[in-house]
Amino acid sequence: MVVHKQGNDARMMTQIIIPSDCGNAPKKNFLKDFYTAWAKDDLDFCKKHLDDHIIWEIVGQNTLSGIENFEKQLQHYPIRNASKMVIETIITHGTDASVDGQIWTNEGAVFAFCDVYKFKGFKGFSLKSIKSFWVELPTGSGCRGN
Repeated sequence: MVVHKQGNDARMMTQIIIPSDCGNAPKKNFLKDFYTAWAKDDLDFCKKHLDDHIIWEIVGQNTLSGIENFEKQLQHYPIRNASKMVIETIITHGTDASVDGQIWTNEGAVFAFCDVYKFKGFKGFSLKSIKSFWVELPTGSGCRGN
């Protein structure tokens, strides 16, 4: 799947590779949509699925709370500048979920990531917290999707 961001510039396209599954896991489908929205810079979609008091821990960097701080931090997050994103795995169970994969930025950096999610409840798609692990990889490291 190739996602076009706003604008006609070639730098504004992100290739997104997401595994297909049996399609009967609503939270998996939601997380596919959430990552696609992130890559498309569709902050409205992302924000409408965040609890007002969202906690976002970026391991080794900082912990933020609230939608406003989430949006400010997102301005500097590699996914917003991605030329390619590969989702390897989406796991959900009850109110917990995790997503892992790789991001290639327009500047040529490569990141491996794993994000761990807590949903506000068993029903619905409101995110209560996110814990993000991001590691910048050496270019040409042979990560999948290259």
